[in-house]
Amino acid sequence: MNFYKILKANQLIKNHRVKFLGLWLFNMLNKRYLSIQFDPVLACNFKCKMCYFTDKEALKKLKGIVKKEDLELIADRVFKNTLVLQIGCGAEPTLFKHNLEILELAKKYKVPYIKMVTNGNLLSKQDIETYSNNGLNEIILSMHGVHQSSYENFMARGSYEKFREVLQYITEEKATNKDFKLRINYTFNEDNFEELNDFFEIFGNYKIDTIQLRPIDKIGNTEYNNFSLKKIENRYAEVIGLFKAEAEKRGINLLAPNKIIREDVTINTLKNKADNSYLLHYVNCYISPDYFWKDNYDFRQQSFSEWKKENNWHAQLFRNIFISKRKLQNLNRNILNYTVDLN
Repeated sequence: MNFYKILKANQLIKNHRVKFLGLWLFNMLNKRYLSIQFDPVLACNFKCKMCYFTDKEALKKLKGIVKKEDLELIADRVFKNTLVLQIGCGAEPTLFKHNLEILELAKKYKVPYIKMVTNGNLLSKQDIETYSNNGLNEIILSMHGVHQSSYENFMARGSYEKFREVLQYITEEKATNKDFKLRINYTFNEDNFEELNDFFEIFGNYKIDTIQLRPIDKIGNTEYNNFSLKKIENRYAEVIGLFKAEAEKRGINLLAPNKIIREDVTINTLKNKADNSYLLHYVNCYISPDYFWKDNYDFRQQSFSEWKKENNWHAQLFRNIFISKRKLQNLNRNILNYTVDLN
């Protein structure tokens, strides 16, 4: 399955009514449509300055590990309806000791696409080979700086050299497994944006398939708290234009906002006409040691089908076909409003 073609299709379908009609049909036919974001452990080995792991109040709540014996039940509840499984969302999944078991369960339930989001610093060459050989389709490495000084400043406790070492391991694994994918998620702010001009000079020899450029978002009382992008608004089009041209030349998919003008500097709401986020509330299933799907869903007590029946999920999706965009706005944070360029 080509996950990025699905993102592209979602972008091309502008009418939210068509999107909800499709989702309703998938739901009625009990097909796969869930995008699972699974944090098996709420911990991190880094203290990234743009992340809530530098928020003292948030840290009090960020605790817990999913029990190994719960993995089978979790898989039974939702994996048969899962289109994409992402291991790691808001925490570091390589701290979890049973990722191989998650991959094996995903294969058992024939999940079409499995990815892992990680800072990469705990990955060994053997880990990468093992995950690749056991069904992981894509590794997504997070980075917040092109140069060593900014990388290690924004990603406190991280090693730039280890990061590049892991990139090399993945590049070597891709030579063996042609279907194994590498994506880079680069979170930018006013202080690290211009470094993108040097990205391909430094990282151009690694076999990167996709790059996502993500504007900083306010996700807590983080150590770095400049959420304004005003200083780079006028530079954005030029820098991204050059970056996009180089990515296209190298055959790299690019996900990036077409604009970074914000309604409010403290939230990631961008001024554009895209509506790619309307389905988010209905397809994204977040799972962690203390949360599963929705506030009123107890996965230990009921199946996903039972929950849907109890909450009139079919009817809710059907009603959304006829709801105006304005009424859907309160659920939309535009976090999927990226231009998807497939190369």
